[in-house]
Amino acid sequence: MKRNENVLPPAYEGVERHLSALFYSGVYITNADIIKVAASLGLDLPMKDRTALLKQIMQYAHENGKKAELMQGFAKLLTERIEKYRTLQKNFPEAGPVAKEWIQKAQATIKLLQREMRSSPYE
Repeated sequence: MKRNENVLPPAYEGVERHLSALFYSGVYITNADIIKVAASLGLDLPMKDRTALLKQIMQYAHENGKKAELMQGFAKLLTERIEKYRTLQKNFPEAGPVAKEWIQKAQATIKLLQREMRSSPYE
């Protein structure tokens, strides 16, 4: 029985959907952000649609056993954004409630990524 190499395990698909939606992740991840994470994995991606880039980087990580590195790369990106949000809160107290919500969502996303790092790549 031949396995379809283009199908990602459900865990990757869930992370992909979560990262691509500002509502869930608290962070808008740009094309450049995805390309930067890809470069840290040794993958050179051309600039294109965010969804296509996310699928491509997820597929690469899955096929090359780099799930943990992928999740760490996105966790680092989210941590950097949290620091920017905290600076925003400090410099503009009126933005505090909104920034607090973004920080909470980004922290929850980091926890999701950490759970995925520990889970089986075949789930």
